[in-house]
Amino acid sequence: MVIRSLHTLAVVAVVLAVTACASGPASGPGPSPSPASPPATSPDSIPSEAPQITIGSPVADATVSVPFTVSGEANTFEAALTVDAVDESGMVACVRHLTATSGSGTPGTWEGTLAFGPEEDALPVRLRAYARSAKDGSVVGLVEFPITISPDRPPIILTSPACGQVYEVGSLILVTGTANLFEAALTVDVRDASGTTVATLQVTADECCVESNFSSRLTLPADLSPGLYDVVAYSLSAKDGSVENEFPVQIEVRG
Repeated sequence: MVIRSLHTLAVVAVVLAVTACASGPASGPGPSPSPASPPATSPDSIPSEAPQITIGSPVADATVSVPFTVSGEANTFEAALTVDAVDESGMVACVRHLTATSGSGTPGTWEGTLAFGPEEDALPVRLRAYARSAKDGSVVGLVEFPITISPDRPPIILTSPACGQVYEVGSLILVTGTANLFEAALTVDVRDASGTTVATLQVTADECCVESNFSSRLTLPADLSPGLYDVVAYSLSAKDGSVENEFPVQIEVRG
């Protein structure tokens, strides 16, 4: 009986040893799960915890003289946004399409100039900045507040082309406005988004040293790429020849 019991205990010990080997060491913590991949950027996937667009300058209720610079920060799809000024009747006095320094989830800064002829009296407008939804074209991220446009008249005013006017490649632009300049001389450039001049025109106003009219025609190059361009009227300083009195109006050129 003793021999049989010892034999039985030996068999049990062997079975337990084999089972332990098969099971391996006690399992510890499993491998850490892979971090989740960041969501892909898509139209309008801008963080909601901060405004998409802010206007830093000018401030609400400010009085400004044309042309004036508008600047701020934005976080919009592909960094695109639009700035405009709308009068009390709902008429858009001027519009400019801009690209911030970054977007699509990364905040950037932006800056642009609105230039249009002032009225005889102070003009109340609403300054607006907004983006267009890539999904349906609707306005998104709108910020707006009132400002006043002073009746002060700058040395150069372009009345044609107007802000946002559309032209075809190779078409003729009627360039008109007023100037109050020494020797009545000014230059009108067409500049691309990088500031490179793609067409230029020398213009002389009707009279020297008082505000007077000017009118001329400028032909857009036939090989111009479709896109946004600035028509900029300016004069050269009699002291050092530097550019001054710039009056830029953004136009769209289509192919």
